[in-house]
Amino acid sequence: MLISIFILSVIIIITSVLWKQRWLLYHAWKIPGPVSVPLVGSAFLLSATKDNFFDLLCGKLDSWRPVTKFWVGPQLYIATARPTDVEKILTNCLNKSPFYENFNDIVKDTLLTSKVSIWKEHRKMINPSFNSKILNSYHDVLVNYSREMVKYLGDTEGVEQTDFLRAIWERTLDVALATLTNVKPHVLKERQRMITVTVKFEEILIQRFHTFSFLIDFFWKLSDLHKEHEVNCQTAHDIGENIIAEEYKSYESEDRNDDASESNRFLPNLTKLNRTKQITREEIMDETCLMLMAASETAAITINTVLTILGIYPDIQERVYQELVSVLPNMENSPTQKEINRLNYLERVVKETLRLVPTIPYILRYAEEDIKCDPYLFPAGSNLLVPLVLLHRDPDVWPEPEKFDPDRFLPDEVAKRHRCSYIPFSFGARNCIGLRFGMTVVKVMVATILRDFKVQTVGMKSWKDIQWDYIVMLKAKNSRLRFEKRKF
Repeated sequence: MLISIFILSVIIIITSVLWKQRWLLYHAWKIPGPVSVPLVGSAFLLSATKDNFFDLLCGKLDSWRPVTKFWVGPQLYIATARPTDVEKILTNCLNKSPFYENFNDIVKDTLLTSKVSIWKEHRKMINPSFNSKILNSYHDVLVNYSREMVKYLGDTEGVEQTDFLRAIWERTLDVALATLTNVKPHVLKERQRMITVTVKFEEILIQRFHTFSFLIDFFWKLSDLHKEHEVNCQTAHDIGENIIAEEYKSYESEDRNDDASESNRFLPNLTKLNRTKQITREEIMDETCLMLMAASETAAITINTVLTILGIYPDIQERVYQELVSVLPNMENSPTQKEINRLNYLERVVKETLRLVPTIPYILRYAEEDIKCDPYLFPAGSNLLVPLVLLHRDPDVWPEPEKFDPDRFLPDEVAKRHRCSYIPFSFGARNCIGLRFGMTVVKVMVATILRDFKVQTVGMKSWKDIQWDYIVMLKAKNSRLRFEKRKF
């Protein structure tokens, strides 16, 4: 009798769920995709350790391209690598997928995770901190920390760098602190801990994502991993509070600089807005943690990947160097912002790197309303996935898509392509606010290093030899670099 009641209850629950999702189910049925089973969905096809999760996911999506659907439990995901679909999605769907709620423990209600209403308010507040005038004022700071990196490489010349990413990340975090805040990098003694906390947060997040039981909050909150996650998040918040406390000291200082370009910098600007109650201190802490972690890590990963690829292709590296010699004839002087802006070939190298290996390889949005992408309808309530790796390697758009060729980004070539065929910083109103800042940091750092050093990537003959860790962002995990001082 009890068994019959239990079975009947399960049937009623499943029927109720299916009825509520009938619109999703109807349109999902019309979209090709892998087999799905009750409760689990298609998630069993993506079971893997973090060591091969990225390759497995890319391989599966590639075999199902250009449009596919799959289920993760009751959540419907629709992936598309068609530029026209991507433009519709990123223009019309500004809310992030519920997947980003996994970030809420550390950066809730930020530019990354918040609902559209909050995002619009915060974006409007933060936009002035990333205008051209303010970005140009950071130039000397970028050069100074780039020269520090050159000094570090001079001290370790000839030594095989097996953790160069960590070394460059320390400098990009210093750059972020020195430009976005009034907190002096040497004051924040925990910046090493901030990097460790960020890495651990990402590792736990991706581990939760590919452990099916952890996707259910009840089981997740019972796990030891969740307890470790809570401790890690508290550490991040403590660091954020220390940064804000230092910023408030600077704000209240009698000798503070009230110049417009200074007060409009990221954290000084938010501190000023907090005084007029336009933003809460908690919101400032979350936005600050996000900005410092994201700005420093994405720049560091991109620099590391660019140098790894240039070490594999010495002919392309030599062409970059010859441009540096041409644009920066006096190699003893620090490059000016105008000179950095003229490094067109270097910029094409960075763009081609981000085409093949976008630092953030996927974009996820939530469909609040139906989106018509012929011949399909992406129904309201679905999660829309843009796989940048497949979008950027579409053979119909990119001839020889797996060849590293910076000249794909010559103006005439760019004009031939759909504007959403290449979007490493996303697209539309909710694109990356720091894209110009990030590109400038990468160009200044790489240019300064390559002016003084040749880089060699040990043990690789092609960029395809690079192995990737997918821990929220794509990181080269087998990169071994050796730097040799140039002789002038």
